[in-house]
Amino acid sequence: MIYRRKLGLVFITSLLFTFLIGGIAFSQGSSGTIVKKAYVLLNEGYYIAEGVVTVENGIVVDCTIDEINTMLFWANFNQNKITKDEIAAFGEENTFTAMFDFHGEVVPTKFAKYVQVGDRIFEAGHTAKGYILYKSEETGDVIPFFEKSDGHMEWFFKEMRAGNFWFLKKKGAGFEKFEIASFFKDVPGKPLEKGKSQNKKYRVHWNNWEPNIYKIELFLKRNGFIKGTFVVNKDKIWTVADAVTGATITEFPEYAGVLYEAYEK
Repeated sequence: MIYRRKLGLVFITSLLFTFLIGGIAFSQGSSGTIVKKAYVLLNEGYYIAEGVVTVENGIVVDCTIDEINTMLFWANFNQNKITKDEIAAFGEENTFTAMFDFHGEVVPTKFAKYVQVGDRIFEAGHTAKGYILYKSEETGDVIPFFEKSDGHMEWFFKEMRAGNFWFLKKKGAGFEKFEIASFFKDVPGKPLEKGKSQNKKYRVHWNNWEPNIYKIELFLKRNGFIKGTFVVNKDKIWTVADAVTGATITEFPEYAGVLYEAYEK
């Protein structure tokens, strides 16, 4: 299941996947520099993508996409490769087991029971079907909280970029912050500042993810937000109004769509 917000997606079950866009032009009639942002929740809420479009004097001059893991991913012991020594220091009483669906592979998985982002403390729980969720007093279940507002997802991005996220270890009536090694490494294991460790552009994602993202960014920067449909051709390359983007990523409608949504603001 993929979460999508306000993107108007229409799928056709064949080689044609179509994203309908209406009334979008390359430039806008305004002066000065305007930075526009939009967000979309992806893959069961494990990631949030941010689209940023910079417009100068009505002309698009830059387009960027970033994607950051949510706590449903970075508080997952398997995905974040927490070590046995770290688990021992953390304490089993501070863990929580729930079902985790990773691209169709559903397995019982251990998570941090409590995490903190910014000044908000989240506690792990599970859905009626046993799948992981995180909730706080201020937000409730974090996934509907994200879905309610781009501002909520922007808050999350800001705190994650600042490195303001932690596991929490119960201590008396309160908590103490607990760091793990992977918060300061990329996926291959090289040192990386904490605020970048959960960002796909820095931590290293699957092969061709980053090249595909750059192709989307470059295409829209060069061609603008042209009116048309998103269609994958016989060579499995995405096109927009018959213009070839070079991107082959399955989630093209979500990634390109979040930039279109930002541009339209």
